Amino acid sequence: MPKFALVYRYDPAATGPTDAEVPAWFAYDKEVRDAGVFVYEAGFHEAGAGRTVSVRDDATVVDDGVTSTSGDIAAGLYVVDVADINAATSWAEKIPTARYGSVDVRPVVEYEG
Repeated sequence: MPKFALVYRYDPAATGPTDAEVPAWFAYDKEVRDAGVFVYEAGFHEAGAGRTVSVRDDATVVDDGVTSTSGDIAAGLYVVDVADINAATSWAEKIPTARYGSVDVRPVVEYEG
């Protein structure tokens, strides 16, 4: 079966996770694992703890903090192993962040060899 990354994001200037959301995350995590589609998951620390790196004309620019052109920041991801993008979308809509942010559903490229 193909793997899909479910990258959840939100605009921290507008809204964000709350303590009341924690049980929903635990329930989601249990459901994904119990369904046997779980591959990997990780949440990210706040954007200010990271860096943005770009290389233009052989010059590397490193900015402290993660920058975004839309205001949304990636907060974490799940990788699921499901039949197709429709199944992945069904898992994406259950991610708590989808209620106030968005979830990108991206096919994972797997190289062999």
